[in-house]
Amino acid sequence: MDALWFGKRFCCMFYRQAKQKTLLFLSFLSKEFGSLIAKDLRHLKKNGYRFTCCVSDGGTGIKNAILRVYGNIPHQICMAHIHRQAINSIGRFPKDERVRKLKKIADHIWLIESKEALRWWTEKLQDWIKVNRDFLHETKHLENGGWWYIHKSVRKCVRILVSAPDNCFIFLDHPLVPKTTNELEAQLGIISIKHLIHRGLKRERIQSFLKWFVYFYNKKLLSQRKS
Repeated sequence: MDALWFGKRFCCMFYRQAKQKTLLFLSFLSKEFGSLIAKDLRHLKKNGYRFTCCVSDGGTGIKNAILRVYGNIPHQICMAHIHRQAINSIGRFPKDERVRKLKKIADHIWLIESKEALRWWTEKLQDWIKVNRDFLHETKHLENGGWWYIHKSVRKCVRILVSAPDNCFIFLDHPLVPKTTNELEAQLGIISIKHLIHRGLKRERIQSFLKWFVYFYNKKLLSQRKS
């Protein structure tokens, strides 16, 4: 599942079964609230869909909705989202040598294909944290008498990477689970391009247009599958 945002006005939440290009359902939300997403999941459940695992970007609303409707089923957080968040925190070309080493560790996340590799990666990350503990704890005094961490962006990157083993490697125990939501995002990219062609539509017209587009998109996929 993933959302396509239209500025800050609203988003369209899409649901798709892994390895199947057909979109199962879409709904329009003002925010990614857990109660609204849970309503969508109940609708899918009522229509006979049973899922053994979920893959998403890991938003709080999505996590709460999955827990509410499906309980503690495996929930793979999209590795691409986690990696992107970590790299965006420190930049693609950090100048500091210590931060460059951290980026290299973050990039290695894509090479993990076994639990042994995950243990090795986790140890490398912990070693980096131990060596650079003083660097991470450097602070500066503010004009109002307070203080703050100097390298807060690096600290954010570390927090993201430390949490990754608990969320991003569900696929190691469940090989059929995708690592990312990239397949769905590719479809959302097509829909986004179609929307840009029709910029300026009111919200109600956008919703009608997207429903129409997804209907014919699915119909085309089904006809191709039959042929």
